[in-house]
Amino acid sequence: MTGDQTLQRQTSPDDNWSTEGGTSQSRRYSSRGRHSRSAKKIFKQRIIILLLSIALIVAVLGWIFASLNLASVKEEYLKYQAENQRELADQKAYESEITQLRSDNEQLLKGIIPGLQPLEFDANIAIDDQYLKNIGFTLTGIGDEKNYEYRVVLQNNGYNVVTPAVKLILFNDRGIQVGSRRLAKTDATTETEFRNLQPNETRSYTGNIELNV
Repeated sequence: MTGDQTLQRQTSPDDNWSTEGGTSQSRRYSSRGRHSRSAKKIFKQRIIILLLSIALIVAVLGWIFASLNLASVKEEYLKYQAENQRELADQKAYESEITQLRSDNEQLLKGIIPGLQPLEFDANIAIDDQYLKNIGFTLTGIGDEKNYEYRVVLQNNGYNVVTPAVKLILFNDRGIQVGSRRLAKTDATTETEFRNLQPNETRSYTGNIELNV
């Protein structure tokens, strides 16, 4: 019994040392492994945060650039719209002034030249003065060789024979005479034996007026 107890005392310290040493070494390895995994995880998180930060900065810069560009385009559009409105207003004022000047000029010429009528191409101008019913003009020819073709309608609504005496006179916008033509029997569109207009007779005349310009 004494020998067994002695042997037991001798072997017991070695066994304890071996067990404690293995446990301590295992703990060191486990701690290092956890530290390594934690460091990698933190590194990955930092990389992700950095990438997200860069993406956010790029998005903010893009938004700022787009906003500035949009503001610039809007400003240019407003300037263009304002210029167009001014041009339209100036054009309307200019057209109104021209219309007023033409009207004043026509009134002035009518006061100087009695019976003056504005010339309109391809339109019947109603006169209804005695036997002169209406007149129309058409611009014919090409280039500098243009003529004023006229068509005059005379109508005798009375009971007496009328001897028509009609002379067409053209004036420019300054009141200067540029052409004239007196109606003749030969200008009638239908053959007529007499120059006179019989009661209730309607007759048309046509011809050209050469311009003195």
